[in-house]
Amino acid sequence: MKPQFLDISENKKALEIADFLYGKAPAINGTDLSRNEILHELHRRNTTKQYCLVKSWTLVELEMSDEARQQIEADGFVARLIHANEVVEDSAGRFPPGYWVRSSLQRRYEGDGFFETRSTIYLLLGVGRHKKVRDDIVYSIRP
Repeated sequence: MKPQFLDISENKKALEIADFLYGKAPAINGTDLSRNEILHELHRRNTTKQYCLVKSWTLVELEMSDEARQQIEADGFVARLIHANEVVEDSAGRFPPGYWVRSSLQRRYEGDGFFETRSTIYLLLGVGRHKKVRDDIVYSIRP
């Protein structure tokens, strides 16, 4: 049987994915609130959105063309998302505990650990990471 090798571009992309997932990045703080305190704060904010508590998370700044970024901003979003290695709890039951998750684009985030998308508030527990990466790298990661 003849060995098969990745071509150079596939190998480069695999290295970029590995660097995104396992490479060093600056640490940033999420929330240190307890689950009960989080639920109280969600109630205080009068939100009807689903919530998802996550650990081992990365705040991802998406690198993309100016045109793509302008379209995202025109739609009321920011070219950021959350990639988390561990779901603690998902109020909608979409992701089982221990599973990984990638959010949709940011609607609002004020650095308080409450990362809001169109339909979900991601509660960023403890300390996470902050990385800038090309959008195609982030979106190529699949379960």
